[in-house]
Amino acid sequence: MIEPPAPSSLPAPSSPVLSDSPVGGSLDRLEFDRYVDPLVEVLTNDATETPFTIGVFGAWGSGKSSLIKMIDQRLAADHGEAFVRVHFNPWIHRKEPTMLLPLLHTVQDTLAEDGRGRFAAAVKRIGSLITTLSMDVLLRKATEGAVTIDRVEQLSERYAERRGQVESEIRKLRSTLQRQADAIAAKGARLVIFVDDLDRCEPAEIVDVLESLKLFLDLRNVFIVVAIAKEIVDRGVAARYREFGFSAEQVVEIGDEYLDKIIQLPVYLLPLDAVAVGRFLDALDLPAPIAAQTELLRRVVTPNPRRIKRVLNICAVTHAISRRHDRLEDLRFDVLVRLVVLRVQSPALHAAATKRPDLLVALEAAYEGSLNIERTEGFVNRFGAQDAQSMQAAVRRFHDSQDHLRNLFEGAGFAEVAGDLRLYLTMLGG
Repeated sequence: MIEPPAPSSLPAPSSPVLSDSPVGGSLDRLEFDRYVDPLVEVLTNDATETPFTIGVFGAWGSGKSSLIKMIDQRLAADHGEAFVRVHFNPWIHRKEPTMLLPLLHTVQDTLAEDGRGRFAAAVKRIGSLITTLSMDVLLRKATEGAVTIDRVEQLSERYAERRGQVESEIRKLRSTLQRQADAIAAKGARLVIFVDDLDRCEPAEIVDVLESLKLFLDLRNVFIVVAIAKEIVDRGVAARYREFGFSAEQVVEIGDEYLDKIIQLPVYLLPLDAVAVGRFLDALDLPAPIAAQTELLRRVVTPNPRRIKRVLNICAVTHAISRRHDRLEDLRFDVLVRLVVLRVQSPALHAAATKRPDLLVALEAAYEGSLNIERTEGFVNRFGAQDAQSMQAAVRRFHDSQDHLRNLFEGAGFAEVAGDLRLYLTMLGG
């Protein structure tokens, strides 16, 4: 039996880990050039009419941020003077009462950074507009609900009546922004606004960003490239229209219609296959013990770049800890890798296993065919009459619940290290 180490005996690991930052073109291990080339062609083609919005669709961690970064780098390298590249991260501004003001601030700051000073007039005009809107609580109230241009105009007319003004800046907002976009184009450049990290925002904030983009920046001489996880937008739409009692199916349809009105070109990132996962792993500078488990990782990790990095980072640090302590030197690293994958990709199963580690042994037997999950007597023989029923229910719950589990459990070796499974799990926060 391996004894758990004292916490104080674990030195700080120095193993390299992988950053979760978006990769650039020089580190394109996922062959994103297949997307970059045609999208840059769309943005730079004189025949592309504006306003034009590109939606990059993909699940959490699928590489949307990396693709946006690579498009930006290509535009900077090959078309630097032709575009003002604005990067807006709504997650940073998630506590703002409306996303429009930080969005305009970001546009203004980017224009001000032009080395040739081409956009000084636009910077000044947008700054004046921001000042006016910042003091106008009416805009904040107007953009809290399902805003339309007509609604903003109606509210601004009431405001003008109360304040004795002929017109308000809100009513002129879209035309004012259009004039600035045209003025920028007259200087030889067009705006391209990259919007990323929407996935991190609350659903209502996501809808706020999309509506601000559509209502106020859907302009001539303006491109928008926005990274989106469709299911997150659906949740935002559901929250916005909760009072109408739409079914789940109707919410999906409404979400599709909603995005169709905002996005002219949807681009869907293809999921990675096993070959692509293998290329991704082979291209990384992995520590030797992890590299030795590459074939296992190809079969069990979810084909999602962010999750792959998380699995590899936990493996690297856990290995660095274990090899620095004599009492952990007998740990089987292939078993540890499988448990790391469970920790990242199957948190409910990992949590259940921390409470009863023999669940892993039972699942391994079920996948290998030596334990029939429908026959209670097999569980009685292995785990005793008292625990048989609850163990059978747990195995039924998790067996074949996720695609990667069969490959993970077949030949896992959990039965061989059954007495030490609690230690393995403890190292991973169990």
